Amino acid sequence: MHLREQGTGSRALALERLDPTQSPQNGARFIHAPTLAVACARVCVRIVSKAIRFVPAVAPNPDRELGEARAAIDRGDSPAALKRLDRARRGYLKQRDSDGLDHVLQMAWLVDTADDRTGVGRENLAYAVKQNLRQESRRRAQERKETWVDPYPDLQAPTEHTGLVLTRGAKVAVGIGVLAGAAAVVGLVLASVLVDNGSKTMVTLRLDNNTGRTVTVRACADGYCPSREVGPGDETETKLDADKLVQVFRLDLPGTDKCLPLRVHDAYQLFGKPDALHATLTQATSCPGTTVLPRPGGSKSSPL
Repeated sequence: MHLREQGTGSRALALERLDPTQSPQNGARFIHAPTLAVACARVCVRIVSKAIRFVPAVAPNPDRELGEARAAIDRGDSPAALKRLDRARRGYLKQRDSDGLDHVLQMAWLVDTADDRTGVGRENLAYAVKQNLRQESRRRAQERKETWVDPYPDLQAPTEHTGLVLTRGAKVAVGIGVLAGAAAVVGLVLASVLVDNGSKTMVTLRLDNNTGRTVTVRACADGYCPSREVGPGDETETKLDADKLVQVFRLDLPGTDKCLPLRVHDAYQLFGKPDALHATLTQATSCPGTTVLPRPGGSKSSPL
């Protein structure tokens, strides 16, 4: 008489012979301890594997996530861009990289908000990044035993979240909160473009008006910043931090305005850290615009 041990896989197992003279109750049994251990181990592995999938993932390489976000912005995929930016934010936060967090914040304002869902997502992402920057600045102040200065003293929690049913009063509060947040962002952008604290490596960025007509140029994405009229064939220039990831210029044109997002940091590193970078206004596209790599060189002209 032969009995076959119950297996957990599809492979046939060796047959075990029973001594004919041995009583069945004293013979080899159908279930053995090793079989139970293997089965239990496999069940446990399945349970643990499924559980791990629900743990929020932190980007293993936030720089790569930032690059993927930029590609998503270029192809107009706002939801994918916000998802990649949030993964980069969590990665930089884990690395305590304030510069990386600042790059995420700058990139967030390039995301096109064609609908309310992406608009709310961008506001919430910006809010999270600012809170992370506050946390890092507080930690550094404690390490240096210095008085902490809040970089965002007027920061308030967002009042709207995707998927919630809002009353009329709540929508009014949301509108006020969004306006306050937009005003704070405008101030941040202006400060990053116009203020030079002397400790940064600066590069001159020159724009050549090759459109054949006078163009109003603004050094911001939303248009709420000082402007300059640039005549046909003229150039305008501005000083920028060489570590600035993207600088957006907005062109006020009849009909649809155009945007020119310039990859300052990439160009500065790629072309051997030149003193000046150069781009043309005809490289601008419909806002939020496709990122452009400026070239080295350009003649000296009036400042923007």
